[in-house]
Amino acid sequence: MALMDEFREEREQIRTAPLPKKIQYFKDYYLIPTLFIAFVVTVAVLVLKSTIFRREESLYVCMVNFAAAEEAEENVAEAFEKKALSNKKDYIVVDSNTYIAVDEEESDLIKYSYVDEEKLLAMVMSGSLDFLASGQDVVERYMEQDWFDDLSGILDPDLLKKLEEEDRILYKGSVPVAVSLDGSALVRDNFEYRGKKGEALYGGFPAGSERRELAAQFLYFLLGEQ
Repeated sequence: MALMDEFREEREQIRTAPLPKKIQYFKDYYLIPTLFIAFVVTVAVLVLKSTIFRREESLYVCMVNFAAAEEAEENVAEAFEKKALSNKKDYIVVDSNTYIAVDEEESDLIKYSYVDEEKLLAMVMSGSLDFLASGQDVVERYMEQDWFDDLSGILDPDLLKKLEEEDRILYKGSVPVAVSLDGSALVRDNFEYRGKKGEALYGGFPAGSERRELAAQFLYFLLGEQ
């Protein structure tokens, strides 16, 4: 009972005390617990937010030696997401910030080439690169390193036959490994090729990717086949 009386007396003193004394009392008894509670609440909110609003990468596309127009994100990446992804939290990456120089004449690309070369290799080795588009010289360079999968196991047979008849397939020996993108309005209108001038544009599927079906849909999308 005496303890309760003491508590009431102390509370009354604080209630009528000057503001500086109230502030000091708060610092002495409540500051640390308040900061701890605020920290816990903040962490909980961030974790909850990241769980609820977390977006998952569904596809990684690399447009090697291309520069994207301002509207490319809306016309290509976002348009394909709306068309092909049922989960609105998912997204695709269309990377147009990778530059590879095949010969020394491409002086503007040389300074970027080594780091980006290592990045591409790491992505192919990890299976995280789903589709690669570039000039024929770049694609053929990686063809020789067996980077690309056989299109006959990926594309619709009727479409592959049509593309072969139209001479729009790039082969390694007798194996079809890349598709011409020169006729793609989406590529032409949204990306500028900055690699070696005069090179035909091709796209292929790097080996090891586990998102092959969606990658094929992306190629169909670029070709206007959906």
